[in-house]
Amino acid sequence: MTRFVNGAPPDSGRETGPRPPLLVAVSGPDHTGKSSLVRALAGQLRQRGFAVAAVHAYGCVLCRRFPVPPRVREEEEPGGTGAGGWAQRTARPERRGSWFRRAHAYLDAGELDLRIAVARRAVSAVARGRPVVVLTDRGPLDGLVKFGLRPDRGAARRFARTAGRYDLTLLPDTLPDTLAGRGWEQRTGSPAAWWARHRDWAARLPRVVRIDGERTAPEVAAEALERVLGAVRPAPRPSGPRRRERVVVSIYDDAENSDYRGGGALVVEKLARRLAEHYEVTVVTAGRSGGSVRRHGVRYVRLPVCRAGPRAGQLLFLGLLPFVARRIPHDVWLESFTPPFSTSFLPLVSRAPVVGIDQGRSAEALWRRYHLPFFLVERVGLRCYRHIVAMNEADASAVRRLSPRADVHVIANGVEPRQLDDARLGSGDSILFLGRIDTWTKGLDLLLDAYETARPPMELVLAGGGTAAEERRLGQLLAGRDLGVRLVGYADEELKRRLLRDSAFVVLPSRHETFGLVALEGMSYGKPVLHFDLPALRWMRGGGDVAVAPFDTTAFGERMRALATDPALRRRLGRQAGLAAQHYTWDEMTGRYLALTRRLVEGPAGARRPRKDRRVPWQTAP
Repeated sequence: MTRFVNGAPPDSGRETGPRPPLLVAVSGPDHTGKSSLVRALAGQLRQRGFAVAAVHAYGCVLCRRFPVPPRVREEEEPGGTGAGGWAQRTARPERRGSWFRRAHAYLDAGELDLRIAVARRAVSAVARGRPVVVLTDRGPLDGLVKFGLRPDRGAARRFARTAGRYDLTLLPDTLPDTLAGRGWEQRTGSPAAWWARHRDWAARLPRVVRIDGERTAPEVAAEALERVLGAVRPAPRPSGPRRRERVVVSIYDDAENSDYRGGGALVVEKLARRLAEHYEVTVVTAGRSGGSVRRHGVRYVRLPVCRAGPRAGQLLFLGLLPFVARRIPHDVWLESFTPPFSTSFLPLVSRAPVVGIDQGRSAEALWRRYHLPFFLVERVGLRCYRHIVAMNEADASAVRRLSPRADVHVIANGVEPRQLDDARLGSGDSILFLGRIDTWTKGLDLLLDAYETARPPMELVLAGGGTAAEERRLGQLLAGRDLGVRLVGYADEELKRRLLRDSAFVVLPSRHETFGLVALEGMSYGKPVLHFDLPALRWMRGGGDVAVAPFDTTAFGERMRALATDPALRRRLGRQAGLAAQHYTWDEMTGRYLALTRRLVEGPAGARRPRKDRRVPWQTAP
């Protein structure tokens, strides 16, 4: 059976014909909500135009007739006089059971194969060209755990062959106490032992993905849907040469824009370089002069709007984007939202899919700051988008309320993986603020008030650049205050690494954030992060962060003093921060963008609506 890696066909493929059905299992111990998750996934996939067959494969005919699988009844067996027999059978091969038990495993595997084959044929017959997905609430992973099979047994190899036919196995991971709270029957063994066996076999089988089952049911279903959509295989293409699909990414911010140079520019650079491995990529951004350059295999087109100033430049950039989208041929457009309106109504002018990336949706914050109703335009614009990426669950929930028809994905930012240096955990001689100089949004006035009140025994370092007006405003805040504050200015990569390495902890006093990339970078160095408890920053919870009530400068100052005077506390929190940061790598996060882009570029024609090549490329690079 032909396999595709992450949904992409091999370059040398010459297959023709309909798209093969996607086979997905939801596995795990009882009470993990497998059946309800399958039902939720089936409904959401049908809404997106898929033909879906949901197979509730509880077990074979013997499993349904006998609640306890037939095996040798000995002391401490499940169904006997105790609950420890299952673990004993796992540890002692000589007590695995009789030939009847092994035959039962073969029967179970055979009936699962039969159910899958029947479901595939039935749903394919009524698909009418739609992509087909077969969902099962039990997979080979569950059979291997249930029968306690050794890898060298024939029945285990039979289940493993079936597992090889699955395109994806979802494992909603929960804590043992969670299963106990959902009605786990202790006579079947401890939840911890069951989870240990599931995780052990999951590491041996292909394409098993663990998702966080501790979250609410809608959040679990949203993550599961994202994984399934990312695994959707494209329709086989005819043989012969073909052009590379074209992907455009637009963002106002840029690494060479001295007024901003924020985290969004870094995210787009990482994303563009990853997409350029598979597609022809163009980045549309702002500049002081027009033109295009090619860097790292990516074409950068700059719109000459920065001479108008930072605020007017953003408005000009938003106004020009629809015209540029009509001139640059593309198969998918990824738009990083730009203040103050965030959206530029690109889906109304593009015939290709447009993905809105919520890195700068700040209309609500600007309303609180300037009392100008930018949010009215934003709310209308968001309803035009069918695909939106949010950085965190709080913003994703807000976007779903504003645009109920949109397919909302949560893709966090990333960081370069680093090994924790135990010798440096808890060390450092300064408190670091690193980010764009924007007094109100980044909360620099709140930070200075807290620092002046608490007077922690450490120097406060402010690193970052901003507009001339914002830097003057910061200077005015510092004037007349006798504070131990050092201004560093814009920090390039080398200086940023040195500041993070030498700091004791990082402060993030923002009034508004969409993710907080600086916090993640600090965590990767094993530094605790002190911040206000904003919904968008709750991804850090339990990851070495210290959160205080929003905009309570007294509490913020007290926590600053506590961290500055307690190396042991910084060491403990720093280790938690470093371990948490290892789950946010650029490879993982850009891979999710790649899976989404691949699904839109190579997905069903009705969903893609490809743009025709009616004009020559605009601003063609030399």
